[in-house]
Amino acid sequence: MRHFWKIVTGCFLCLCLVAAYLPTENLKAASADLSFYAEEPEVEAGREFTLILEISADMTIGDFEGYFTYDADIAEYTYGPACITGGDGYLKISDINAAPTVGLRSYVMTFTAKKRGVCQFRMSGIPVVYAYESGNSMSVMSEPYQLTIRAAANASNNARAAALRVSPGALVPGFSPEITEYEVELDASVERIIVSAVSADSKALVSVSGNESLSEGENDVNVTITAEDGTECIYHILVRRGSSSGVPTMPTPVPEDKDNPGSVAGQEERTLYLSEDGTMLCGNYRYRLTQEISGIMIPDGYEADYLLIGGESITAYMTSRQAEFCLLVLENEAGETGLYRFDRKEYTIQRYEPEIVTVTDTSSLNQKVNELLSKTQEYEQKKNSMSILCGLLGVVIVVLLLLCVRLRVRRGGSEL
Repeated sequence: MRHFWKIVTGCFLCLCLVAAYLPTENLKAASADLSFYAEEPEVEAGREFTLILEISADMTIGDFEGYFTYDADIAEYTYGPACITGGDGYLKISDINAAPTVGLRSYVMTFTAKKRGVCQFRMSGIPVVYAYESGNSMSVMSEPYQLTIRAAANASNNARAAALRVSPGALVPGFSPEITEYEVELDASVERIIVSAVSADSKALVSVSGNESLSEGENDVNVTITAEDGTECIYHILVRRGSSSGVPTMPTPVPEDKDNPGSVAGQEERTLYLSEDGTMLCGNYRYRLTQEISGIMIPDGYEADYLLIGGESITAYMTSRQAEFCLLVLENEAGETGLYRFDRKEYTIQRYEPEIVTVTDTSSLNQKVNELLSKTQEYEQKKNSMSILCGLLGVVIVVLLLLCVRLRVRRGGSEL
């Protein structure tokens, strides 16, 4: 009997000894949750609002590094703690040598609501939260957050179009801002129709749908104009594409360009649309054609040529006559003169920016990511080793107990 209790006591002491040397801190899965929230669920455009990034963890929080993104067209970062840098939709938080906080830490930031819409805030890449006592990184979970920005009280409700054109083809009836239903007849060879729409209010948004991959027969093309306050006006164009099976279709009339008398709609001179005051309309923007090029550097490879605008020769700069793009000297609504890139196929205009190749040094970020991955792998290896050790220890204890029981049974039988 004494021998039995000696064996049991020895097993218990072995178990206590192994448990004492187990790295319990590593076995404990440290985790942190990152969440955004605003003081108000909805804010008005033009106002400032407070956004809070909160870190909650099951242990003391040390350093924190991470990036998060937001829609810079809808909101603009104004100010926040010194550890937050960046802007234009991308912010970095680098809170190094931070004072320890138990369980919860908050970063309070101020943004300005720019216009109506839904702004989403979300963490980017791999955020790193360190446990203060051990310096080990925690397992991090984060959820995106959406904030609704409503239109300002004085926002415009004008959702009408100032101009609406198609190419190829012509609208029937002719365009009028009050008419929202139109028809267009196209040849069977046309698979795509270009729709150019200009809003009456420069702050309204214009979108076109259904004008790609036209099928034979009837197609619905919608031009949606959304006013600053969210009011929508939809101009519907019923596009009839002819059949390629040889069935004759009615030819599409080629109308005269009303804005440019004497020119034919669909020809190159209609790729730039002029209003009555001579201002060029493109999308939501208005430009004035100018021949003043003093102080403007024409890029290498571009030579002066011309486009026909309203029957007049307008200077353009091209790499060749067949080039899909050319450069124009235009004056924008702010009175600034500069080079603009004109797409002769898509009928769009963008500010010309010289192509600049930049090289970003990401070695520091890559090093931190590699360190995090190395620590994570080391943690997983330790956890697996401890799990195996605990399993083996349990097997040994069970075997010893079985031996003790067997020995006890034998001695009981011998005593009898």
